[in-house]
Amino acid sequence: MVFMPKAVIMLADNDIARAYHALVIALSARALGYEVHLFATGLGALIFSRRPRSRLIGLPLLASLYIRWKMRKIGAKRLEELAAECLRSGVYVYVDEPVTKMLGVTPMDGVAVAGSLTFLALARDADLVLAF
Repeated sequence: MVFMPKAVIMLADNDIARAYHALVIALSARALGYEVHLFATGLGALIFSRRPRSRLIGLPLLASLYIRWKMRKIGAKRLEELAAECLRSGVYVYVDEPVTKMLGVTPMDGVAVAGSLTFLALARDADLVLAF
């Protein structure tokens, strides 16, 4: 039996910078051999919806466009690309059930709908728990 350390990451803030870092940390932990579980709540759940809407996360339209332009200029990936890469790399992604109902979003394929009990159960046995 191979031991894999477990990382549980909570994306609870509505800030685009925090969302970006949460996804990068999730991918980095996965690359290091961690079993990674990422929970997205609040507007962060929109990143993992069938119609991703990261523009809404914490920034007005003009600020969001400026950030995207700067990120493209330095070669950084968009949130939607990082989200898809998380799923491809084997990160377990969960979106908060009440938030999906409240915002009327359907999670993309490969994303589970879960509640706080699932998060707490996974976090209890995790080697690393981070919140963004």
